[in-house]
Amino acid sequence: MKSNRKTFGIIIIGNEILSGKTLDTNSHLICTELHNIGLVCKEIVTIPDIEKIISEKVNLFRQKFDFVFTTGGIGPTHDDKTSNAIAIAFGDLLTLNKEAKKRLEKHYSDDLLTNARLKMAYVPSRAKLIDNPVSIAPGFFIENVFVFPGVPKILEVMFKDILKKFKKNKKKFIKKIITTTLSEGIIGEYLADVQKKYSDLEIGSYPYFKKNTFGVSLVIIGETSKRVKEVCDLLISYLEKNNGNPRLF
Repeated sequence: MKSNRKTFGIIIIGNEILSGKTLDTNSHLICTELHNIGLVCKEIVTIPDIEKIISEKVNLFRQKFDFVFTTGGIGPTHDDKTSNAIAIAFGDLLTLNKEAKKRLEKHYSDDLLTNARLKMAYVPSRAKLIDNPVSIAPGFFIENVFVFPGVPKILEVMFKDILKKFKKNKKKFIKKIITTTLSEGIIGEYLADVQKKYSDLEIGSYPYFKKNTFGVSLVIIGETSKRVKEVCDLLISYLEKNNGNPRLF
């Protein structure tokens, strides 16, 4: 689908994701939330906890896309290397952020603020903090790169808060769904012709199985209601002629 909308890429960081030990749900949440307000995800990658790889990938993504979101690698352990990698990517220095330190001191006032915990207060000198109301250790952003922890429950709360910055200029996609009892093998060629004609729209085809029934959901996404309706009318007419029992949602 051709579009002038803002784009973003996601970098999932962590050996535990690559090994299969941990399931990545963060990219799904980020994509869902940003798509709902009209941004377009262009690429998602998963990379190991290797400083050089992180900094190189961040530099590549921040030049290709309007926004970049990273998850993972900003905790207190030896394999948390994202913060320094981001600093390297921007030619910046990793420094002790006074506000982050203050928050951690308060959070651990009845416990020990170890050097490992204090590590989470070090961010690139030009970075601005992203609040973390769950475990206090902040994320941060620098220019168009937003850096989050990898723990899904923590990321979810932090991301919902930062999302407010993007909602100010939101322009939602227009989306309609048509279901049919015809299979993709039957309608595939026709869909390809329609997609070619309407290249400004995105037409997705997704088979489903439920209660011993089979069908296909067609998802039509575009910029204007008029254009989306035009394609919906076209598809419904075709499906009706071929006894496809179409339903519009």
